[in-house]
Amino acid sequence: MSANKPKKHISFFFGVLLLLNFLAIILLLLSYASVYVNPVKFSLLAFAGLAYPLFLVLNFLFIILWIFLRTKYALLSMLIILLGWNHLWRLVQFNSDSAFTEEDKHIKILSYNIQNFVNENTASTKYITDFENQAKIIKYVQQQNADLICLQEALYDRKDHKNFHETLAKELNCIHSYHRNYYNNRKAKMDAIAIFTKYPMIDKGFLEYNEKTIGIYTDLIILEDTVRLYNLHLASIHFRKEEYDFISDITKQQNQQEFKDNFLKVISKINSAFIKRGYQTDIITEHINDSPYPVIICGDLNDTPTSYAYRILSKGLKDAFTGSGKGFGITYAGENFPAFRIDYILHDDMFNAVNFTRNKISLSDHYPISSILIKE
Repeated sequence: MSANKPKKHISFFFGVLLLLNFLAIILLLLSYASVYVNPVKFSLLAFAGLAYPLFLVLNFLFIILWIFLRTKYALLSMLIILLGWNHLWRLVQFNSDSAFTEEDKHIKILSYNIQNFVNENTASTKYITDFENQAKIIKYVQQQNADLICLQEALYDRKDHKNFHETLAKELNCIHSYHRNYYNNRKAKMDAIAIFTKYPMIDKGFLEYNEKTIGIYTDLIILEDTVRLYNLHLASIHFRKEEYDFISDITKQQNQQEFKDNFLKVISKINSAFIKRGYQTDIITEHINDSPYPVIICGDLNDTPTSYAYRILSKGLKDAFTGSGKGFGITYAGENFPAFRIDYILHDDMFNAVNFTRNKISLSDHYPISSILIKE
């Protein structure tokens, strides 16, 4: 009987590992499924999409473990990862730099959430005296010499705020501009989504959800064609300082009730943001489907490539990152939340993207992204 005990222990050990592996596989499959379900209808599935990188790594670890144990069970997670190969390539890319000449018909596009110019989550700069960060952002954008510039969270509330967007347009060498405040009844400042461009605008407009601007658009004459450019900013989570502190130091000693309260607040806010983005995505998609022109979409979607918002808004379009990016393409630069790719440049197939760039500069809680679009 003693000789059978080790075999029973080994059998039990393999059984537990296999059960855990199946659990990891189910979680990964749920993350795949999340892109097909509007969070408005079932928001809990969106959490699986958010956790896709974690579930992916977990399955990779099982592959390594089974290979080490020399069993064919390594094929289980391997096949499931291959099933979601497209999700993996939206996470990481290995494109090489593409050659293009100035003779090619091309435009350069830049998208940047500038976090109110001051690298702070604030509704007012009343108590801020150092605007060096604003000067650095403007200088950076100037140096990019982009033809299309999409900015989110453009806050300016000093005395000359009414003329600031015109002054900024000149500084950016873009003679055409359009902006709209997030809340249009707040006239005492510029707190806006903004587009600056070297190309003529023939029309413009905005999209709202619950009386808040979630996007602006403009029809432009680009390389002898009319193109509609959208600059979007979907719902963020709006964590307060104590919630960021809880996430950044979740191991901190807390009593059970305090931990539960903080955890539920965080989950509730993430869930609420998922649902808002579901509604917003449907509003934007309906508008895009009615566009008489090819479209380019830029902006901060506040959602990952494994999300309903990304799948719906990128439908029929190319992703500049997957077409010409390198590495993980992480665009969220905040210190108190996991790093994700949530800023995008999506474009009609009349263009090919080359030299997608994410510049890791610490002037905001987002990194700026840019790409060259070559007209086919």
